[in-house]
Amino acid sequence: MPKKILFSPIGGTDPIKYERDGSMLHICRHYLPDVVYLYMSSEMLYYHEKDNRYVSSIEWLGNFLGHKFEVHLIERPELRNAHEYDVFYEDFREEIGKIEKGMEPGDELLLNMASGTPAMKSSLMVIATFAEYRFKAIQVSSPQKGMNEKYENRKDYDGEINCELNEDNDEGAENRCKEVQCVGLVRLRKLEIIKKHILAYDYAAALSVASELKDGLPDDAYTMIRIADARIKLNQREISRLNKNLKYNIYPVSEGNKMRIFEYALGLQVKIARQEYADFIRGVTPLVVDVLELILERKCGIKLESCCVKNNMARWDLGKLKNMGLLELLNQKYNGNFREGPVYSGHIAAIIEGRCEDTVLKQKISKMVELEGKVRNVAAHEMVSVTDEWFMEKTGKNARQIFDLIKYLVREAGVKAKEEDWNSYDVMNKKIEDYLDGRVRVG
Repeated sequence: MPKKILFSPIGGTDPIKYERDGSMLHICRHYLPDVVYLYMSSEMLYYHEKDNRYVSSIEWLGNFLGHKFEVHLIERPELRNAHEYDVFYEDFREEIGKIEKGMEPGDELLLNMASGTPAMKSSLMVIATFAEYRFKAIQVSSPQKGMNEKYENRKDYDGEINCELNEDNDEGAENRCKEVQCVGLVRLRKLEIIKKHILAYDYAAALSVASELKDGLPDDAYTMIRIADARIKLNQREISRLNKNLKYNIYPVSEGNKMRIFEYALGLQVKIARQEYADFIRGVTPLVVDVLELILERKCGIKLESCCVKNNMARWDLGKLKNMGLLELLNQKYNGNFREGPVYSGHIAAIIEGRCEDTVLKQKISKMVELEGKVRNVAAHEMVSVTDEWFMEKTGKNARQIFDLIKYLVREAGVKAKEEDWNSYDVMNKKIEDYLDGRVRVG
């Protein structure tokens, strides 16, 4: 069964003062933690050893409320300078970390922000602000709603009398606890890092940081980052699984093979944006082959499968080519020396050249095949630094201009994408940003 655990420094108003709960006891009263850790400096430890006032008050309250408190002491007899911030910050971090490591799923950690010296309170506030651990920070206001000015002798303390006279035992007594909503600076910083990765199309990095903050992110935002990471990897099966309960459709093009081609093309566009030009080159060839296959069917009425054998890789079948009157055309292109083998973009381009009447389209295809061959062969056989300037030097066009040619061919292949659809990744990124900021929900 999930437990509530309280970590509480002990201060001068604990456990009871002016016939009212101190902060530690007040949190115990209203939150009923199952386990209580009392952190005691040298001065507080002196009082504990003198009359057991802190533990006995918790036990009295437990009997009064019918609740079992399990109390643990964190004793620091060497801490005589209770004003030194650095000491408490490091020690609190370590002790709270130990407690959290021992927690089970569903357990809740409470933190008393109101007891102890100013240095103790400041240390806890910094820990809460940076949200290094998962807990509920609790402040307790003074019964007087201001400074406690009345003097009370704390050295001679009668625990039984104080408990009996405690006005917070009265029915209807005010609950002075307030949960502190600390701004988690570490969380905010990581959110900004996630957003920067998203805007840079680095979804794997964004997902890595988001996984560290999973419990602190809106569920929809985390799911959308996972979808974006799957999208750039062309993992449609994973996207379908993740997108099962969401209303947002990330695909501008949803028609079978055309969706696959369009998404692949968008991935190449992202590689240009990230200046991953070598990966862009390697990705162009399979896209051009698939696009030309659709153009061949759409513009010439020829299905590639009718003249080749498709296993893991499409290979030409000379018999089928001959029967369709295409072998002679290919032999003319390749000086009578065309052989069976893998289907390349140049082969399909030659068939389109001979069978298609669209002169502009044929010119564009010829240019694309020429550019693809130049950059692919050089990059594949030489150790080169591939930059946008390298593209200009080798082809007379930069990467963006080559991609514009790809966009033209994708449209000619029958992929019905509007111009704004090519900004689909940026639209998705903006949506993820909105989800991270909590401005919208997906489902």
